[in-house]
Amino acid sequence: MPSAIVHLKAAYDMAEKLNIQDQGQFYLGAVSPDAVNIDGFADQSVRYPAHIRSLDYEQWKRNVRDFCKLGKSLCKDDTDFLKGFLLHVFTDIYWDELAQPVLFAALRANGAAEEQLRELKWQELYRFNNSLQGDWLYKEVLPKLRAAKPIPVTTVTEELLKRYAEHLCTDYMNKKAIDEPPRICNVKMISDVETACYEEFENLNI
Repeated sequence: MPSAIVHLKAAYDMAEKLNIQDQGQFYLGAVSPDAVNIDGFADQSVRYPAHIRSLDYEQWKRNVRDFCKLGKSLCKDDTDFLKGFLLHVFTDIYWDELAQPVLFAALRANGAAEEQLRELKWQELYRFNNSLQGDWLYKEVLPKLRAAKPIPVTTVTEELLKRYAEHLCTDYMNKKAIDEPPRICNVKMISDVETACYEEFENLNI
């Protein structure tokens, strides 16, 4: 799974393609599943339902497609939020399938042991965060994210999402960037994931 900034970058890049009318709600939906981790890495019993996750990636994709049908009734007054939620989960899936194997292979080639991969992955993602930040984030995305209206989805409550959005607009941006360039991650990884996600949306009636 990628970082919050990668999720927001994917949402920013795809907002026009997905015909988003309320960008704030879209951006909020695009970070919503990770709100369960606001007080620390959530237990799997909470984290997996938040992402409608399966360990089988093809089943996970089917879960997202099926949730789209349910979500259209649950989020009938906030389709842009639903699109953001769906984008987040598809981004998680295709990042794991397309980008993360490249990242892990490079880490292993540099001598990383298997038990080090998770920590080193996040260090690289925080370096990547630093390279991605810019006006698109601070002038376009975060003000709209902060003004958006939290709504509950899966195991994410309105209160959790409100706190998480505020965290992303303040503490996260101050603490989670590493001030050096990424060594492995690059924008093509995001682009490849966006292409796969867009193909999914083309097959959804939303």
